[in-house]
Amino acid sequence: MSRDATLPPLVPLRREDLPALVALMQAIEEHEAFEYPVQEADVRELLSLAGLDLAHDTLAAWEGDRLLAFGVVEVRSARDDRGRARCTLIGGVHPQARRRGLGTALLEAGERIAARTAAERLPDTPAIMRIDGGFDPCDASDPETGTAPPAPGGTDIRPLLDARGYRRVRSFLEMVRPLPCGTLEHAVPEGVTLRSPDPEHEEPVRRAHNAAFADHWGSAPTDAARWHDLWTSHAARPDLAAIALDDAGEVLAYTYTTADAPGELHVQLVGTRPEGRGRGLARAVLARSLTGAAADGFTRAKLEVDAESLTGATRLYDGLGFTRYRVSALYEKPLRWPGAARDP
Repeated sequence: MSRDATLPPLVPLRREDLPALVALMQAIEEHEAFEYPVQEADVRELLSLAGLDLAHDTLAAWEGDRLLAFGVVEVRSARDDRGRARCTLIGGVHPQARRRGLGTALLEAGERIAARTAAERLPDTPAIMRIDGGFDPCDASDPETGTAPPAPGGTDIRPLLDARGYRRVRSFLEMVRPLPCGTLEHAVPEGVTLRSPDPEHEEPVRRAHNAAFADHWGSAPTDAARWHDLWTSHAARPDLAAIALDDAGEVLAYTYTTADAPGELHVQLVGTRPEGRGRGLARAVLARSLTGAAADGFTRAKLEVDAESLTGATRLYDGLGFTRYRVSALYEKPLRWPGAARDP
């Protein structure tokens, strides 16, 4: 796609741009039907991510006082499971400003930022850029309402990603179940204690998370600063999260939960350390979270899972009453620059 000669330049975002960015993200969400209500607190947290330098890592295109497009580049501080620097571009273009070349400009500039940052942070390491490719068309229905999901997002971004050399590398299932859910069995093995986490469990749960996902596709360790952003999010519901502790107080399994939409509990993370697998701990912590959410008045629970999860997580979720609602796509592209390391 050719770039519009009148396209505005890309400049960094500033903290005072928060209201304009909220309005832009709300317009994108409404058009794409992501079903993730955009709140000011979400956007404020995005601009305050640990390690994010607004002047270096963000992009914005303005037309007068109207924000047309934005981009935020995040580069992980540690290599992923294949020894790569994992970079992510979060961004979008206002639906009324598309097909002018803004998306291409964002990708080009975002790739340059990611490659430069990755080279500085993880020298001599091959880097990849990841981008959310939206949802596939889907005929499934919500078990609570009986209605099909809205028209999928991704119809605008996927042709652009294909043209820029990105390829679909993974699919993720979004699964939902209605609440209340009755009494869910969550038998706890001898020597294991089930409870909600306290603030002091932040670091033990982070260590458990990194151990649980170390052998998962595409994973990279989460550092303490980035984990703190997640743990202290305004949407976090630690009272509805759960941890399984052994006799020594080590976290063997956990859930991390948020309330992102009215009446809906989002189970963002479910993990079990390798040495704790096969003991029913994932079912126990998840059942505790669901039971607590139902008692607190939530009417639906949602989670996402790698469609090719090596731990067979989809069977666990099926057994707990979750059904497949829709499928999202993850796109990836190697980043190359002079002197870059080759892919391992």
